[in-house]
Amino acid sequence: MTDDTTGTSRLLLVVADGVRPDVLAEELAQGNLPAMARLREKGGLYTVSTSFPSVTGPAYAPFVMGRHPAAVGMPGLRWFDRARSLRWSYAQARSYSGIDIWHVDGDLDPAIPTLYDLVTPSLAGLMMIARGATHGRVGRGIGWSLRAGWAHFRGDAGAWRRVEQAAVHEFFRRFRRTRPLLSALGILGPDKLSHAFGGESPIVRRAIRDVDAAIAQAQAIAAEDGWSEGLRVWVVGDHGHAPVDQHDDLHAWLSERGHRVLAHPQLGRRDADVALMVGGNAMGHLYLDPAQTTRSWWPSLRMRWQRVLDALLERPSTGLLAVAMDSHTVRVFTGRDGVADIIRTHEGREARWSYRPLEGDPLHLGGSLPHLDAHDAWLAGSSTPYADALVQLSTLVPSPRAGDIVLSAAAGWDLRARFEPTPHVSTHGALLNNQMLVPLLIDGPVTRIPQRTTDVVPSVLDLLGVPTDLLFDGRSFLR
Repeated sequence: MTDDTTGTSRLLLVVADGVRPDVLAEELAQGNLPAMARLREKGGLYTVSTSFPSVTGPAYAPFVMGRHPAAVGMPGLRWFDRARSLRWSYAQARSYSGIDIWHVDGDLDPAIPTLYDLVTPSLAGLMMIARGATHGRVGRGIGWSLRAGWAHFRGDAGAWRRVEQAAVHEFFRRFRRTRPLLSALGILGPDKLSHAFGGESPIVRRAIRDVDAAIAQAQAIAAEDGWSEGLRVWVVGDHGHAPVDQHDDLHAWLSERGHRVLAHPQLGRRDADVALMVGGNAMGHLYLDPAQTTRSWWPSLRMRWQRVLDALLERPSTGLLAVAMDSHTVRVFTGRDGVADIIRTHEGREARWSYRPLEGDPLHLGGSLPHLDAHDAWLAGSSTPYADALVQLSTLVPSPRAGDIVLSAAAGWDLRARFEPTPHVSTHGALLNNQMLVPLLIDGPVTRIPQRTTDVVPSVLDLLGVPTDLLFDGRSFLR
């Protein structure tokens, strides 16, 4: 039952999908975003790290579940089900940019609750993750999905915006009626347009004003109905955007080397020796010997696949690549800056990270770093090209659903040259700063500076007074 007390604390979390923090700051400075400007006056605008891979879908897990995406079973926009654990999975491959979007919630670890589970009543609109929303998940039904898919695969930005605006209208109809304690609304137009026109383009800046308009509408509804006193509004980004003008066709390159490749959208290959899963499109998973149903650590794969790894490092499109030496050690390679190990010890709040260069300094961290906690690990990478690399690589690369080789593209490159409905002039997915850093706008004071999007969930629970003993990958910035 809806709580009708006017002073009850409620939160609307707005996801500004693909909005760059620098572009948002510029639009605020120019006076183009009055609703968000008022939020900033009450609190502040921060730049935080998303999770790797920095791509829509996986990057929603941190601010909906408080965990990095690989930790909840979502290692990428596209991934291969080595364990054959998924129902309704053609060729054991997932792609959340198509019909598989209906499987997102079911693919997530059922033992890990979402914010919608923890705070009720709850409402989700145009959210990639909506499991547990008690008052529905606007924008995910068959009708919505068919209309959105038609616009997406035609590359029709105008049609996409019309579908999105209709979904936003329905979201606010339910928002007014149910007064949810927690509501989350995704605005995906800026991301769609950034791919086609660039993250700084005028059309993207106009799309950011759709985010501002949605916030103003929510506040107007609450004011009209007498419950504005308790309504809080936070805005978070899921990934950045970076210019791209060179597209590497890894599928073709692997095929030219004599490999039998399974990759989207060509999933009919039954004798593949490599499953290539690219998303964003600036990151990719390579699953080696995909007929195997359990993952192997790199030492057992090295004899057959070292030449492929070495050849990948020679390609200009490769920024860095990483392999799992065992469940707690990740080896990072770059073509120019060397090789290093990341060692993660313990779990949960007691986790520690160490960085041990073996040759050079691939992550630009200045040498060996022992036993860093999550706070110091974030600080160590804050002035390097790779945001939060220690935590992100150690979480993704050894995870059960990750590829045996994980690639992050070099600046100016992505890893998929074919099959996109809109030619990309901007990309994301990589571990690079301009793709990993996102805005976080809070309408109230904080007790510490936010660092990661995983900080959102524990902070929301503190804001709304919801007690929990759950462990999260982030920390509350209100406590």
